[in-house]
Amino acid sequence: MRRRINFFDLNELLSSFLSEEPIKNINKETKSGEDENGEWSSETYTSPDGTWKSTVVYRTSYGFGNGPFESNKSNKSSNLKNLKVQLEDAIEKQDFELAVELRDKIKSLEENKGKIEELELKLKESIEKQDFEKSIEIRDEIKKLKS
Repeated sequence: MRRRINFFDLNELLSSFLSEEPIKNINKETKSGEDENGEWSSETYTSPDGTWKSTVVYRTSYGFGNGPFESNKSNKSSNLKNLKVQLEDAIEKQDFELAVELRDKIKSLEENKGKIEELELKLKESIEKQDFEKSIEIRDEIKKLKS
């Protein structure tokens, strides 16, 4: 089994071999958030003089929110927010084909929001009842509405 080692562990290891601390004053910045793939957190280590920087990203969930078929409102809104950010970026880069595609996807998600929420409730119920054939049908219908 591999052990993850970060800069603080490395510094401690090197210190045990050397008489002084080889890497002093490492700056550590921690961030966290959520996007269409789920929750994430990151740790960025930077040298005091800025000559090196390393970022490690950890994902706590992946896919549709908390489980393979579950969805939550914050995940949906961050997905919509992410699409809007991508749209602004595409416009700024003058990638108008991508901008049109993103605009249409955003419009479709906003128009189908109520239907998607209704289907997600039905999906949850069908999973609880273990009616997996119905669950697959509903999941596919949700995917169509989101695309």
